[in-house]
Amino acid sequence: MAQKIGFRIKERIERPETAVIDALRCFETPAISDGLNRFNTMDPGIKPILPPCRIAGPAVTLRLRPADNLMLHKVLGLVQPGDVLVIDTCGCPNYAVLGELIATAAFRAGLNGIVVDGGIRDVDQLRKKGFPIFARYVVPSVGDKEGPGEINYPICCGGVPVHPGDIIVGDDNGVVVVPPSDAEQIIRGAAQKRAYEEKRMEDILAGVIVKPEIDDQLRRRGVIE
Repeated sequence: MAQKIGFRIKERIERPETAVIDALRCFETPAISDGLNRFNTMDPGIKPILPPCRIAGPAVTLRLRPADNLMLHKVLGLVQPGDVLVIDTCGCPNYAVLGELIATAAFRAGLNGIVVDGGIRDVDQLRKKGFPIFARYVVPSVGDKEGPGEINYPICCGGVPVHPGDIIVGDDNGVVVVPPSDAEQIIRGAAQKRAYEEKRMEDILAGVIVKPEIDDQLRRRGVIE
């Protein structure tokens, strides 16, 4: 049966190798963001509902009509253990797309995390269960189950394009999106940043409070002699 825009489902996606995800999992999101040259960092409105929180896994993408979660029920039968469900609600602030029941089903299906650019509810119960969920809003009202919605098509979440199979890494600093084709380069960049910060910490503890290159830059700008 032909699918039309707004009611499309891709049941199979290409997921990156586990070793790549595990390598990224070793870094906090600031180092990964630096490795990404500051691109692909979701805006700070996307926050964990219960710090400390850490997720890493391939994205299963879901786009919902504002105030509707029909396709969210469907996608729970398609996710695989270790996936991160990334939900685009098209900017809806007034209606939750999931609460305790759906979240419990989602994590029973093996999800590593959920990221919602939109609203959730039952937040006390979700926190008690320790679910690794990032969301923009907490709101008590819930919407419809009418559609439309799309599963495993490109979406936007937190101002960042997300494609099915992209690697999502989240922690208390926020969420970053790593295209698998760039993962090796980003891992190298994150490792370089970590090495720099470890060396700089050694210098600070040894009494080098201000880096010499700061004065060099100020001299080039004519601020100091």
